[in-house]
Amino acid sequence: MGEWLMLDVRTLAFTSGLGGLLMALTMFGIYHAGMRSRGLIDWSLAGLAFASGYLLGHLLQTVGIPVPTWFAVSLANALIALGHGLILIGVQRYLGRPCWTRLVVIIVAVVFVSTRIFPELGDSLRWRIVMHSSTYILFSGYAGWLLWRSRRSGMLYFHRAVSAVLLAFSLFLGIRLTYALFSPGLIGSFVQDPFQVMAFLSAMLFGFFLSMALAVMMFREKQLELMRLARTDALTGLQNRQSMDHVAEREMQHATATGESLSLILLDVDHFKRVNDEYGHQAGDRVLQAVAECVGGRIRGRDTGFRFGGEEFLIILPGATLDQAAGVAERMRQSLAGTRINLGDCGVRLTASFGVVEWQKKRESWDELLKRADAALYEAKRAGRDQVVRPTIHAGLPEQG
Repeated sequence: MGEWLMLDVRTLAFTSGLGGLLMALTMFGIYHAGMRSRGLIDWSLAGLAFASGYLLGHLLQTVGIPVPTWFAVSLANALIALGHGLILIGVQRYLGRPCWTRLVVIIVAVVFVSTRIFPELGDSLRWRIVMHSSTYILFSGYAGWLLWRSRRSGMLYFHRAVSAVLLAFSLFLGIRLTYALFSPGLIGSFVQDPFQVMAFLSAMLFGFFLSMALAVMMFREKQLELMRLARTDALTGLQNRQSMDHVAEREMQHATATGESLSLILLDVDHFKRVNDEYGHQAGDRVLQAVAECVGGRIRGRDTGFRFGGEEFLIILPGATLDQAAGVAERMRQSLAGTRINLGDCGVRLTASFGVVEWQKKRESWDELLKRADAALYEAKRAGRDQVVRPTIHAGLPEQG
């Protein structure tokens, strides 16, 4: 145990405060850099609470503060409890769950006044450890459990990393709580007890590791957000043409491996240029948004809708035969034909022309499939618009020998 005794607990309390300050600055820096997640503010405030609590405890023992000891000790412990509570609130807010704000405030208030109401807590480090460790475990342990259970796409390992820090610290607190119940040596907050040294050392490491894990998690969130923006059309919210080839390749490989059908719908808004010319581009944007809403509302679970370019939209339908895809297209056509958009003093009735094709496995490429869909769409336009055309002859495809 001699090695532990060489570490001064007052110094460790000071460095634990610096760990909290690092967390506060890191979280606020990420927020200030442009990631406007409210959880970052909660975690920044948590770091400030940790820093204030540990530094207050350090000053109480080294400098001497002209306030009652019970007040300084209670305030320091309440601030540390608040830090753990803010971690939980930030995690809940980040995951979109109801926040325990009121419960955290009540528990922190109880921690603050407990030493005054129950003087024996001021005299017994053992029972203070039991009460405070239980509080910290409740807040940080539950936050870690929530992140461990999260299944957010692309974030599993990053959530698990933050969760591992929170749960590991909670596990240590549980061991510390058990130790406090049976150790005769806990007679003061800064006694050179090996487990007290470990407690302050773990608090210091907790602040550093949690800061790094949260920072990496939030950078990953930003990366996923940028990836979503890169493949999403800003006006309609559908995927854009840049992401289409990736999705098409994935679905064609799946269809080849499973033997499922794969179909395509290409649609073009009728007389769109006239809307732009007569009512302006803002009116044209409203028309495109209405069409995108119809596309998004009519496709099936595995289907993917894209803004193909201009007033053209494309839908990839995995597992759909030509007849099934034509049925989806017809429902879209009817829905659009029943849509009327008010532009100024008059309304515009939307219609669109549709080309529907089914992929001929091993006989055509993605580009050839697009050409057939475009040809079917052209036939719908030439036949009078506002209709669905599905070619019965696979033009341009070689006969099978």
